[in-house]
Amino acid sequence: MQSDPVDDIPALARTGLVAAVCEAIDVDTATAEDIIRSTEPFWNAMERAGGLVDSWGGSEFRYLLPRVLSYIEATANP
Repeated sequence: MQSDPVDDIPALARTGLVAAVCEAIDVDTATAEDIIRSTEPFWNAMERAGGLVDSWGGSEFRYLLPRVLSYIEATANP
């Protein structure tokens, strides 16, 4: 059985990230966790492409992901 990638984020950071995603795009906790979980392959690919981002779950990820999601929501739903 695969581990849940959200569980790989330290508890305090995970709580803050989930709250930030909930606030940024107005979703509930379960949805925020699902969205966060789904970003792992993309983020890892960006890291492998020459360090375009820091590690998945790292400080850059936790800061940028809510902003990226907010931007996507705003531009996809003008």
